[in-house]
Amino acid sequence: MPTNLHALVRYRTIDECLSKRNRHWTWEDLAEACADKIYEYEGIDAIPSRRTIMYDIKAMRDGKLGYFAPIVYDRANRSYSYEDPDFSIQKFPLGKDDLFELQYALSILKNFRGFQNTSGIENIITKLEHTVTLQESSDREIIHFDHSLNEPGQKWLHELYDYIQQESVIEITYQPFHLDQAYQRTISPYLLKEYDNRWFLVCYDHNRSGIRNFALDRLLGVQKVAVRYHKMEDFDPRHYFEHIIGITLPKGKKTEHVVFKVSADDAKYIITKPIHSSQVTLQETETHAIFQIEVIPNFELESVLLSFGEKMEVLQPESLRAKISDRLAAWNEMYSV
Repeated sequence: MPTNLHALVRYRTIDECLSKRNRHWTWEDLAEACADKIYEYEGIDAIPSRRTIMYDIKAMRDGKLGYFAPIVYDRANRSYSYEDPDFSIQKFPLGKDDLFELQYALSILKNFRGFQNTSGIENIITKLEHTVTLQESSDREIIHFDHSLNEPGQKWLHELYDYIQQESVIEITYQPFHLDQAYQRTISPYLLKEYDNRWFLVCYDHNRSGIRNFALDRLLGVQKVAVRYHKMEDFDPRHYFEHIIGITLPKGKKTEHVVFKVSADDAKYIITKPIHSSQVTLQETETHAIFQIEVIPNFELESVLLSFGEKMEVLQPESLRAKISDRLAAWNEMYSV
């Protein structure tokens, strides 16, 4: 448990002790009570020093924690107590800034609604919304998140999440866009990934002996099977997508320096919202800028580059430039009169 969380446990424990009026609380008593709580939470057996307890009492008194605890010292009994017997930090209302931060956090948590395995968050949100409000607040929405419209894919999330966590092998029935008939695959699920408002399952395909991605909205059925889970030790989800844009990792291809030129106006946009984390600026002029990213070219990269239309020119590599040129030529022919 980090030190700052230890401090929070101590503040709460001191508050609980001082709220009990049936005994005197010396600093040694408070230290022992704090030690018991920390051991209960973390299994760490250590009694806070006198200096630590004195610092905690000072912090609770001086308002730095958002409240002014009326802690008084009785010299006769060498003990501490609350001057106001009804005071408790548990009753103390959150400050305006705290409430704003909490409401912002709630707006993020609400985006998880609809996922069955986050029902606990639903309950927390409901309780907080009934107990934490700002007097000056209104129903006006001030922050908005993109919401996936891909409901057919979202319905599988809770089930696949459990299978990944349990390291269970499953058989999926999958209907690709380009095939008339669905097919079955036996897979060891590794990771759920969202890209462009669509959910994908990254897994080991037992039928093809390799890593594959399946779009959740194309799943027709999922069932657990009695097959040994295949764990690829070299699969690291933190680095698997490091050198690509999107979800498609072309087999056998290596990273390349992708260089592109954009107009000066669009350069400002690309500088503030890089196409990839490896992006660097090679040149800036009054009319244009040249950027470079180091990625493995794939379909998603092509789509991102083409989204800039006539305002972007791919300079390198030549193979990607040729592919973009061919797609633009086909596009131009489609619209030619």
